[in-house]
Amino acid sequence: MTMEILLQPSEETLLAQMEKKHIPVETHCRSGICGMCKKRLLKGEVTYLEEPLAYLAEGEILVCCASATTEVVLDHQD
Repeated sequence: MTMEILLQPSEETLLAQMEKKHIPVETHCRSGICGMCKKRLLKGEVTYLEEPLAYLAEGEILVCCASATTEVVLDHQD
């Protein structure tokens, strides 16, 4: 199932915001290394405290270590 998720600007990671909303996210390392939490960014801008090591294609982000600097919309597949 695919759905769009709207998240607000925050200092929290996108993963923390998703967990508070009880949105399931597959994760492992929670530090930008494994890439399991990769999502497609449909709208908005994010920032990373540290640049992730996992490979990211154009338009992909890691929710475990990214924070929203603007309102963001993610493509989430459950």
